[in-house]
Amino acid sequence: MKKRDFIKSIGLGIVGSAAISQLFFPNIVSSKKKHTWVAVSAFDKAGILGRSFSRICDEITRISNGELNIRLFHANELVSAFESFDVVQSGTCQMGFGSPYYWAGKSPSISLLSGIPFGMNYQEMSSWFYNGDGIKFADEIYNQFNLKFFPAGNTGNQMGGWFNKKIVTPSDFKGLKFRMPGLGGEVLKSFGTNVVLLPGPDVVPAISSGTIDGTEWIGPAADLGKGLHKVCKYYYYPGWHEPGTCLEAFINLKSWNLLDNDLKRLVETCCIKSNSAIASEFFARNSFAMQRLDNEFKVNFVKYPKELLKSLRKRSVDVVSDYANKDNLGRKIHDSIIEYRKLFMFWSNYSEKSFLESRIDL
Repeated sequence: MKKRDFIKSIGLGIVGSAAISQLFFPNIVSSKKKHTWVAVSAFDKAGILGRSFSRICDEITRISNGELNIRLFHANELVSAFESFDVVQSGTCQMGFGSPYYWAGKSPSISLLSGIPFGMNYQEMSSWFYNGDGIKFADEIYNQFNLKFFPAGNTGNQMGGWFNKKIVTPSDFKGLKFRMPGLGGEVLKSFGTNVVLLPGPDVVPAISSGTIDGTEWIGPAADLGKGLHKVCKYYYYPGWHEPGTCLEAFINLKSWNLLDNDLKRLVETCCIKSNSAIASEFFARNSFAMQRLDNEFKVNFVKYPKELLKSLRKRSVDVVSDYANKDNLGRKIHDSIIEYRKLFMFWSNYSEKSFLESRIDL
């Protein structure tokens, strides 16, 4: 029998090869389920974080060939910065970007995931997340809120903050209205500071109007972009409060579980890339921005006095320990961070610290 007659004899007529394959091999040709996600960010569109989180969404959409299509809305485009957690938890949106300490009211231990004062830098934080217990502990917290956690960026070591008066002793913090999120803010509260948590777009107007007396933000690149040098006199360092702050992606757990393994690996890989890319971009841009603040704008850089740093460090130990002791999981996370920090400090004395000291006079 000729092939043409055979096809006719089984009632197929002249059909496409895809239909024939579907008939004889139904599992070979199949269309994967497509997913459409709405992502929200706690950060505004401008700057490194706006671009970087847009890049994650665009890359996932492009590399998945549209099987996972993500549209990102920055802070105040769909919801306010601090509503991001709630709308992803509820499933109204499927993905969010922020930093764990923004959600301090949700869990007694969540802020530890952003980092602790005098804690770990970017390299150490990443090592703890990927090679230690960091992601496991984070998921223990986030799963309680119907969320999946990924590290998705890091600010690197930050600056100590912008002030309009000199800070010499702990008593100089008393009565200040100062923006500082996270556990660093809790340390300042213990010195009598009126700590205020404001989203990025509100910071400069608040200083200009006298609503707050000063702020920390991120570092030279982001601070220069916000124009903080125009409204404050003194730029303090080092950033004792945030030595390497974790930025996160969090995903609605139901939406995450609907993805096949390939799409899950794609999301995870893009977040890993973003974690490194954001830290690298901050380091490069901070270097150039610091130079501009010095040469062009003649900013007054002030190092915290040694004795003040000692006081801050001692108080930080107490504040962070008290915070961690609010629940069993917090204590486990705290102990893990302290253990890894001790290990990393031992190694860095022989590596980074020794090397940096060796090139001081170059």
